[in-house]
Amino acid sequence: MTRVQRVLLASALALAPSAALAQDNAAPLWRAAFDAAGINTPDGSIFGTDDMAWADGVSFPLTDGDRARMADLMDRTAAVRQQFEAAARVRKCDWDFDRSKGFELLLPHLSGMRSAGRLLRMQAMWELDEGRTEAAISTLGALGNVGVQAGQDDIAISSLVGAAVNGLFVDSANMAIDQGAVDAKIAKSMIEAMPGLRSPDPFAFGQAVAGEGAMLKSWIGGVKDDAALQKFLGEAANTGVAPTITLDQAKREAAAMAPIYERAARAFANPDPNAAREELRRIERSAEGGRFGELAKLLMPAFGTMYESKLRAQQDLAVLFAKLQAIAEEKEKPADLKNAALPLARASAAVRSLPADIQDGVELLRVAPDALDASQRTRVLEALDRSRPRLMAALAEAAACKRCDFAVLRLPEPGLDATLLGGIRGAVRATLADALRRARDARRADDAAAAVATALRAGALLAQDPSTMRAAVGHAIWRDAAAALADTARIGPLGKDAVTQLEIAAASMPGGDPFGFRKAVEADATRLAGQERWAKSRFPEALEMRAQVQKQRGASAVFAAVAFESLRRGDAVPGTDAAVLVRVSDIVPPDAVQRMEGAIAAWTAREAQMKAAEVADFAVPWDLPLEEQRARVRKIDPVRGVQFVDAGQMASTAAADYAAAFDAIKAAGKPVTE
Repeated sequence: MTRVQRVLLASALALAPSAALAQDNAAPLWRAAFDAAGINTPDGSIFGTDDMAWADGVSFPLTDGDRARMADLMDRTAAVRQQFEAAARVRKCDWDFDRSKGFELLLPHLSGMRSAGRLLRMQAMWELDEGRTEAAISTLGALGNVGVQAGQDDIAISSLVGAAVNGLFVDSANMAIDQGAVDAKIAKSMIEAMPGLRSPDPFAFGQAVAGEGAMLKSWIGGVKDDAALQKFLGEAANTGVAPTITLDQAKREAAAMAPIYERAARAFANPDPNAAREELRRIERSAEGGRFGELAKLLMPAFGTMYESKLRAQQDLAVLFAKLQAIAEEKEKPADLKNAALPLARASAAVRSLPADIQDGVELLRVAPDALDASQRTRVLEALDRSRPRLMAALAEAAACKRCDFAVLRLPEPGLDATLLGGIRGAVRATLADALRRARDARRADDAAAAVATALRAGALLAQDPSTMRAAVGHAIWRDAAAALADTARIGPLGKDAVTQLEIAAASMPGGDPFGFRKAVEADATRLAGQERWAKSRFPEALEMRAQVQKQRGASAVFAAVAFESLRRGDAVPGTDAAVLVRVSDIVPPDAVQRMEGAIAAWTAREAQMKAAEVADFAVPWDLPLEEQRARVRKIDPVRGVQFVDAGQMASTAAADYAAAFDAIKAAGKPVTE
């Protein structure tokens, strides 16, 4: 076992339930940590709302600006983070609430625990980015326990906060797996160290439902008179005016509601999610219809929403622990689980950081080396040498990966992701330029083979996680690889080993759907249909129907709809004024972007008019009858008649280029003689 593995193992074992702890209740440690951080104090926190908003949005790949801001935040919070970690590692967290306050009980610790979770997530990202995997795994262990602690309050909002913090843990743990930082021993230790997260209800939603019932009873018992009741109910109604309910009536209704909370708690414990959903829907419909009285209409929690949060958290954890189990049993090797999206994103960020004049020089080095004068050539080669560890090495690392899943980057969906993808193609072009320069200088064609193979692999990796834009960029990368292959033919024929290397790389592209255009239409149609995971769990038939309507509009219409959503969200498309290596104007030309911006402006104006007229056609509720949903979805098409990009022609050209690549590789080889 290596030193790093020993440290990782020790970090994981430190979380085990049998570990001796100096403090058996985390709450006092959290109070001290919150005081040190200034959370919930008049002077304010050492990390403000701007810091937290940025922390929520930051994700891999980190830019140099991200790293600088992260380093500053890590430095400012170093002492506090140590206190957070100490509190997070304790199993039990009992705040000793005065539950007689009922619904008037304040829970200021929840915002502090969410802030701690965000900070620990950022710490894990920082450590992973710097290659300090042993520290990152230790941080993950602390983060994983914060959500469990929050759920020990037996209060609905606390369980919801616990599930939200769990999302940060799952994202961060998946990042560690995607970076290949978790081996068999570490995976086993993480599984053993986190029994709370593997329970049927890790954030105690069922107990929280029961706790809400007890809270109602406690609160009613403490209300002094009708005036106090009306004041609270007015605030709860959020209108200042509440139904007239006497205190005696409220007490009777509260007593009658106790069995309802028990029914809901049993539904949360039901292992059949469909049966649980149906029972909770029955309860909610009865409450909304007034069957349980006016008090229930105002105060009964949204059990269905709570249950979906519980289910999503459990599903995320189940997938994560299945991965860990596979690694622990050595059914999966850490290297096989490494995610190419991370090094591809690093390579993209590296090439985007090159100055525009250097990017111009790199492109000339690739396609017209004689156009560079001696001074320019020297500057370009120096820049390539400086960027080699972050750019070429990251691209080679990606090419060696077996899987590619861009979900780890937490990109908004659906999206063009043009900045990221333009940078990936730019990194490929820079790598090809450097390899071709070496091959030309040495008059040895084989020196370019590894870079061409890397380019082919990059295109194939983009096809693994299909979207229309990734398919288009993957195809563009193969065109660049084909051009580089043609350049090597001018130097001389490739050797047998080089040809074999290229054939293996080319064969990694799926032949039935080269570049993933067909799968991309299906995937983007589903993304356009709605909140995929949420809708899939509650309204799978409606989601499938909406996706089918999108697919029936055709590949070009789907691409246009993706562009509409992406550009309306404010995503940038590197245009003709962008640096040459990263622009994507050959894929998404400026006139197409202008047409889409015009469509967005027209749609926005129409949407404002419809809202002003209180016409609800823009919203299609998921619980309408399926045929009514279908009719309304078909009616809504914000890009009808807008010519964007001919995706069908793209796919047809890509298929021809895919087939031609194998012929070009064979033609580039040396003749085989006996």
